[in-house]
Amino acid sequence: MKRAFILIFFSIIMSVQAQEMPAPSYNSMGLKVHFDDTFNNPDLRTNISSFIKQKQIGWIEKDKSKSHISLSYNDENYTITQLPDNRITYKIDNSKPSKTIDLLEDKIYQYAYGFQIKNLNLKNEAYKFSFRLLPVVYNTNEELETISVDNHPKTNGILNFNTIDSAAILEVTNLSDNPIYFSVIEINSRGELSGFIPNVNCALIGSERKIPPHKTVIFSSCYFQFAPPFETLTLKGFASPIPLNLNPMIGIETLKSRGSDDNASLEYIKDFYTEMFTYEFEYNIVDEKGELPYNTTIDKYELSYSPELQSALLDLSTIKEYFGIFSLQYNNKLIEISEIHKSLGNIEEAKEYDLIFESAQRGKSLANLNSARYLFDWYNDENIEGEELPEHFDKMSDSLKILFLLEEYKKKNNHIAVLNRQIEALNEQLNGLNTFRYDNQLTRGTKPKERKKDIVSEFTYRALIIAEENYTDDNISDLKFPIDDATELNDVLINNYAFEASNITFLKDATRRDIFDALDILFKKSSEKDHLLIFYAGHGVYDEDFKRGYWLPSDAVLDSKSSWMSNLDIKDYISNIKTKHTLLISDACFSGSIFEFNRDVNTETSTRAVEKLLKKNARNAMTSGLDKPVPDESVFIKYLLKTLKENQSVHLKASDLFKTIQEVVLNNTENIPQYGVIRNTNHEGGEFIFLKRE
Repeated sequence: MKRAFILIFFSIIMSVQAQEMPAPSYNSMGLKVHFDDTFNNPDLRTNISSFIKQKQIGWIEKDKSKSHISLSYNDENYTITQLPDNRITYKIDNSKPSKTIDLLEDKIYQYAYGFQIKNLNLKNEAYKFSFRLLPVVYNTNEELETISVDNHPKTNGILNFNTIDSAAILEVTNLSDNPIYFSVIEINSRGELSGFIPNVNCALIGSERKIPPHKTVIFSSCYFQFAPPFETLTLKGFASPIPLNLNPMIGIETLKSRGSDDNASLEYIKDFYTEMFTYEFEYNIVDEKGELPYNTTIDKYELSYSPELQSALLDLSTIKEYFGIFSLQYNNKLIEISEIHKSLGNIEEAKEYDLIFESAQRGKSLANLNSARYLFDWYNDENIEGEELPEHFDKMSDSLKILFLLEEYKKKNNHIAVLNRQIEALNEQLNGLNTFRYDNQLTRGTKPKERKKDIVSEFTYRALIIAEENYTDDNISDLKFPIDDATELNDVLINNYAFEASNITFLKDATRRDIFDALDILFKKSSEKDHLLIFYAGHGVYDEDFKRGYWLPSDAVLDSKSSWMSNLDIKDYISNIKTKHTLLISDACFSGSIFEFNRDVNTETSTRAVEKLLKKNARNAMTSGLDKPVPDESVFIKYLLKTLKENQSVHLKASDLFKTIQEVVLNNTENIPQYGVIRNTNHEGGEFIFLKRE
């Protein structure tokens, strides 16, 4: 970030070209809040008034006609209504009155923050620019063709884009005498912010967002499609002489994450406002009738969760099953969960876990004594010689004896499991099976539960899992983790989801011919009642001359492109295999070159929404990166597997799976994971859905 003296230098130079701008106000968001007569709870009125003043959000306005939002109470819900169009932006559930004030404050702050960003007016003419969305379609030659904006449907002069067949690309015009860099954020009707350009689905680096003076650039590589909710959205664009990272502005979620300095994220813009120009563009997302049906969902109090809390809760369940509620591990985990809840602001939940801990402590002594005697007798019944026990076993407390014996029991079970897998492998060899069999896969551990019968169960789930680890060409380095990663994915699909072992093809160190043979079998077997998952882990390369990505099978020769497997080959099979939904997951270098991207995906999760998605064909891909190498020990696949294991939803959409792992991968690697549509492969707007077993 440039320092103050550089800004002063720029200001002196630019004063010749443009008039000096007044500094925008950052002390108050300037939001005028009205209390409706139905909002008559005196405590809530007092608390909200204090909150608005303390957080410098704005002030209470008695005159509704001069207000930006109005608070009211109706049908057991509190509502926040946007004025003057009287659109209900938030409905706040009042079933937990003790939490109502937190919800109201959080939503008011969220709306006010978006309101403030939307109203930033930075007008340094030296960097003047404009932009707009251009409606597009693919013609018969599969080429993008723009639709006249004048002839495109509008509501109140604002372009309409529906969720069925609308698409758009971005056009940016530099109206100044200087080169500019631009960034765009999106603000929805609730004040929530998200990255528009750049974002993970349109990852234009700084130099790609540079526009020469008086030039217009159309970014046809960023292809946007649209999904509910139906609303008017604002695109706020920023132009400056250097590339800007607007992520500090976007990373606002809840009051609990903001701390005391709520305007800290705007310090970035403060430092640069004299060198910036802002521009706004609005558009509507409408339904198939071209209408804006404002159906506001009710915001209910929900616990603040984090990956750390979710992991701790799962650990607690496992500890309870194996060690019992009086074990040291169980009690330590109760304390840990209580502390996590406190850090997240879940004070009532933290108290509940403190009470559980105290109760466990009271009943612990007697239970440990009886358990230790029972387990010691069991241990001796197994004819374990005394010298195999620790020398000081007799001196241990009853609690320590329990822990020791349980650990020994666990080790024995693990050893038995290893022996069972070895027996399975020997049986496999005896039956003449090879590494590349296509059905009759063996399962590990316990027998999977029967598939849950619901709206998705009429489909057959198939998978092709490819793991390339050992390469015959010495010029291609071997990898360490793909086979282990793929084996774990295979087990998760069988044990946690509606994939039968007989419908999974698992290829380890497969040759180019092995992969093609497997795809051919899928082409012959599959039908429109199938969901197909294709997973690849291994080396990938990108050819600059052909502008194309490739997988490297185990028999690939680095100097011979004919031994590689191109994205076009993969896309051909994905397009022609007769499945209803196909999802490709690729954990390889340069894997993001396979597709064009959606702006968004369907965010509905109801049974009705799932039924709608099932009726439409889907051809999507999820990749660990865009145009950079990815590490052998993959963060992407680590959190993909973690999310699949910990998921509790019966229907897990591929897009929701991606959203869960996206942020943690971005935070822990240099790679930008991708999710989108594989263009020209018969995609109709559906989506791959993982069906969880009971």
